Amino acid sequence: MKKSDMKVGGKKDDLSISLGKRLGDTLAKHAKILSVFIIVMMALPIAAVGMRISPQERTLPPALDFRMLDVETGNTMRLSDYMDRVVFIDFMATWCVTCRQSMADLEQIYDRYFSTLSFIMLSVTTSTTDNVSLMRDFKNDYSANWTFAIPMFVVDVGMDYGVNGYPTYIIVDRDGQIAYRSVGLTPLSTMVSRIDEILKR
Repeated sequence: MKKSDMKVGGKKDDLSISLGKRLGDTLAKHAKILSVFIIVMMALPIAAVGMRISPQERTLPPALDFRMLDVETGNTMRLSDYMDRVVFIDFMATWCVTCRQSMADLEQIYDRYFSTLSFIMLSVTTSTTDNVSLMRDFKNDYSANWTFAIPMFVVDVGMDYGVNGYPTYIIVDRDGQIAYRSVGLTPLSTMVSRIDEILKR
C-alpha cells in the first residue's frame, strides 16, 4: 500500500469516528428529551384524575358583596360586614316546600355553631314574591334564631350567585371566597363536615 493511501485511509477513519461520536451524542441528547417527554405525557392523565378526585378549593368564584335588610330588626347590612368570619348562606324562598323540609337540619347547624364567634348563618331570600312580613312569619314558624334577610336587589343577588333552585347553600370563607356550594336538600353530615373543614383553615 502506498504511503499516500494510508494517509487518506487514516483521514477517512478519523472522519468516521468523529461522525459516529456526534451521532451518538445527538442520540443520547434526544434520548434524554424523549424520556422526559414520555414521563410528562404519562403524568398528565394521572394529574387530571387526581384533580377530578380532589378538586382545588379555589376553583369557585369570590363571594360578591351585597346589601340586605334584616327582617327582624330592620337594620341594613352587607355581606362584607362578616368577611372575617365563615358565612353560611341559605338562599331560600318562603313558598319553597324543600326549604321548609331543610329547616330541621339548619336548626341543628345553628345549635352546633351559634357560640362560634368566627361563624355566622344567614337565610336570604332571592324570590321576588317575598317581603318582610312573609320572611318574618317563616322565621317565627320555626323559632329560628339566626338572621333572615332580603337583599336590596333580589334579582341581582340571585343571578350573581347562580341561584336556580332552592335551597342553595353557600359557604364563604374568611377571605371572602366561596368555599362550598350545593343545591337542594344536602345531607346534614356533609354540611357539618364542610363547615368544620373551612373553620379550621
